[in-house]
Parts: sequence; C-alpha cells; structure tokens
Amino acid sequence: MKLVPATTELANYLALHATALDAALLPQEALALEDLRRETLSMPGSEMQISREQGAFMYLMTKLTGARLAVELGCYTGYSAISVAAGLPSDGLLVSIDKDEMTIIVARRYFARTGQAGKIRSRVGNASEELEKLIAEYGPGQFDLAFIDADKAPMIEYFELCLKLLRPGGLILADNTLWNGDVANPTVTDKSTMAIRAFNRHVASDRRVECTLVNIADGIMMIRKK
Repeated sequence: MKLVPATTELANYLALHATALDAALLPQEALALEDLRRETLSMPGSEMQISREQGAFMYLMTKLTGARLAVELGCYTGYSAISVAAGLPSDGLLVSIDKDEMTIIVARRYFARTGQAGKIRSRVGNASEELEKLIAEYGPGQFDLAFIDADKAPMIEYFELCLKLLRPGGLILADNTLWNGDVANPTVTDKSTMAIRAFNRHVASDRRVECTLVNIADGIMMIRKK
C-alpha cells in the first residue's frame, strides 16, 4: 500500500489546489468563504471546521451524484453546509442539523454572504430526533446525500437513520473516520476512538451498502446505498 506522508507542506499544497468550491462562487461570495475560514479560527472548537480541500471534495461529490435533497449532521459555523449547498441545483435543499444555536447564528450569516441561504434550512436539535422527523416528513428513501459530522458515540445510529432516509444509490459521507490516525493505533482506547472503529467495522460489513474509506482531511467514509 502506498500512502503519501502527511506534512504541513503537503497540506498547504492541497489547499492551494482545492479550487472547485471557490470557483463555483461569485467573487464576493468566495471572499466571504475566506472570511468564514478566518473567523472560525478565532472561535472555540475551531478544529471542527472542515478543511478547504474537504470542502472542495464535498462540493464535487454533491455535483457528481446529482443530489437535490441533502442532510447534514453537525453544521458548526457552516463551511460544510456551504460546500454541499453550492453543489445543489437552484431548487435543491440541504437540511443542516446542529445542537449549538450560537454557532448556527454564525453559519446563517455566512449562508447569506455566500449566496446559499435559499438552499439551506438549518435546524437546532438532537440529530437522531431530527432525522426521525425528516423520515416522517418526507418519507423513507427520498434524500440523495447525507453528511455525518456530529457526536461520535451515536455514529452507527446516525448511519442507520440516514440509510433509511436515502434513496437507493444515495451517498453518505461520514467525517473523522480516521480520527487523526488513532483508529489504527491499538493502544488508543478512548470512547470516541472506539466508537469510530465500531462504526467503520459496521459499515464495512454491511451488505446493504458499498463503501470506501478515503484518506482526505481526517478521513471520510464514503458509503453508497445499494
């Protein structure tokens, strides 16, 4: 197996060449996205913001799947939501769920500044409960794309609910599935690491889906519903 070693220089190179999302926005919208990156760096939990290259990747995956209806679990300050919404058609919709009302206030400001507010409906609440509401509201098998980036302990529960919500051929992107490499280190046994390992095993052995674990950012498990 061949993996390119992760270095600061390589991370900078990746960011420099991850242009898809910025190029999809109007110039003032791309500048707003840069402002979001800077503002988030000064906030508590700034490490939760997805990287620039991950945003470009998620935008392209949204476009490639032809998604029209999407859901995300974990919005934080909105970078991931903007990445997905920008890839949706003009009549597309992303339901963005987060339990932190304060960070959603920041996110909504940037939804407007990047021109994506009309395609994003944000909800404050428990992710599992909100997913159950979406299944009741839209019916099963109606969504095209799901992004999981919330609490790690219930990841399998989130997966099961998202799978019910998605149509056949729909895509789930689960973030942090390499967990800074700790998933492959048997000496690390904290609750979050163990939960992510369990999630990865669960998905990899599930015959209802096809999956691949991608070494981008902190790891993304790509899951296609059969």
